[in-house]
Amino acid sequence: MRILVACILICLVSHTSWAQFEDKVQLGLYGNIGFPVGEFSQTVSNSMGGTGWGTGINFLFNPKKGREFSPVLIGIEGNYLHLGTEKTPESQFLPRLKTTFNYFNVGPIIRAMLSNKEEGIIPFVDGFVGLKVLNTKTKIDNSLLDTLLDQEYLESLLSTNYEGLGYGLGIGFFSRKIKNEPFDTSASFYLKLQYQYGDRINYVKRGSVEVDREGFITYETGKTPTSLLSLQLGILFR
Repeated sequence: MRILVACILICLVSHTSWAQFEDKVQLGLYGNIGFPVGEFSQTVSNSMGGTGWGTGINFLFNPKKGREFSPVLIGIEGNYLHLGTEKTPESQFLPRLKTTFNYFNVGPIIRAMLSNKEEGIIPFVDGFVGLKVLNTKTKIDNSLLDTLLDQEYLESLLSTNYEGLGYGLGIGFFSRKIKNEPFDTSASFYLKLQYQYGDRINYVKRGSVEVDREGFITYETGKTPTSLLSLQLGILFR
């Protein structure tokens, strides 16, 4: 999550210099829906229909100097998906626990523009490679009363991160409009469907988080692929 936040901050700082690049810089902000496929769908198997929900950001720029047109943009993309939660019953040592399952990826991206029309629908193809992480966080399961009394237990009792190398191939489009002024920044509708896959990595098995007889939190791990389809829907600034 810290990596994704850092990417967002870098992109926001870069906003002040967009104008000088005209169409040579693109910033995408979007919602993410993930659909695990194959073995990964059995690994996720949550109460949200086996899907993941989250957000993401990508930032791309024209690698050519000056104002020369390039059909290829390069940059960075980061994605987050919430893959559900599970509860661990209260024990003699700890109250009820809540474990959150998360998926992150971040890395370089290359975009090939399939049209250079001044306005209209602009299709593109993306290629991605980078770090992917399956994460869990276990905390005290705060009740509504705790929240109202401002007595939430926010400290994470257990946090795991399992990393691997991930790849992605996507196809999408955005709507381009003619700018009123050459240096204006415009916002466009953005949609991309991406297939992600990569290394098999470790993960915390659902239903395995327990508190043992000595009061320690224990869990079991397995190994899983992380193949999924993700639908990105949001806004592209250029």
